[in-house]
Amino acid sequence: MSEEVYEIGIVGKIRIDAHSLNNEGTVGNVTEPRTIMLADGRKTDGISGEMLKHMHTEAFWQLAKERNVTLCQACQMLRPEKANKNPNVTKVNEVKEALNEALKCALCDIHGFLVEKPTLSRKSTIEFGWAIAIPEQFYRDIHVHTRVAPGEKGKEAETEQMIYNRPTRSGVYAFISIFQPWRIGLNEINYEYVPNDEDRKERYELVIDAYKAMLSRLEGAMTTTRLPHTSEIEGLIIIATNAMPVPLISPLKDDYKVQIEKIVEQKNIQKFNSLVTALQELDKLKTYQPYKLGAT
Repeated sequence: MSEEVYEIGIVGKIRIDAHSLNNEGTVGNVTEPRTIMLADGRKTDGISGEMLKHMHTEAFWQLAKERNVTLCQACQMLRPEKANKNPNVTKVNEVKEALNEALKCALCDIHGFLVEKPTLSRKSTIEFGWAIAIPEQFYRDIHVHTRVAPGEKGKEAETEQMIYNRPTRSGVYAFISIFQPWRIGLNEINYEYVPNDEDRKERYELVIDAYKAMLSRLEGAMTTTRLPHTSEIEGLIIIATNAMPVPLISPLKDDYKVQIEKIVEQKNIQKFNSLVTALQELDKLKTYQPYKLGAT
């Protein structure tokens, strides 16, 4: 029988050049990049956890559609409301039964949701922190672009062109993520599993493949004209096979690997130093079964 996995942590660094994956917003004709303030007062660049989670959600959805995995009618169309727009959930008055119904959908189960009536929420089984640029290893600039109005070229008119300013950033980013296979399909009101073991394993493998997809090509803001150049990637995959949380020591620290290796048994650490090895190590996780509470 395959060994069970309770929790999986992924920590590492990735170099991303000439991107604009996540921005603060636009004021007038200027788009501002994200800025993070660290505890020591240094400012650096960042990509929000919301953006990273959105990347994983979309990859998960595409794979689920391709494999004909059960999705509710809202998630069939990737609606952000998820279970809140599923009439099979909202028509149920009892919270436990409403949650049972919502957990039939793989996307609602894995990525969580909030339902207004009955009042019901599910915490995501996957979490992302900010991807934070190493302060000494990032650069950014604002570039001026001009859009010429059709038919107006050569005319001295105010409508002839529009000037706008867009950020471009490059850096080495520290990233962290956690995945809790033990919670797949778990109704956290009565603590019983809704899907069977086969469906739980299918959802588990979808999560792993969605990680692979998002690392293979980063999607986000402005990729139509600032498709990221990704190169180096390195890090650790940390596995917990019993009910203990995995340690997530930030790759902002130079010795993050050494510290993690002092805490976790070597057999529960998988190392990667390139995209190829990252994908290979993620594939190895498929040999595990998702942990099941109360299993003997």
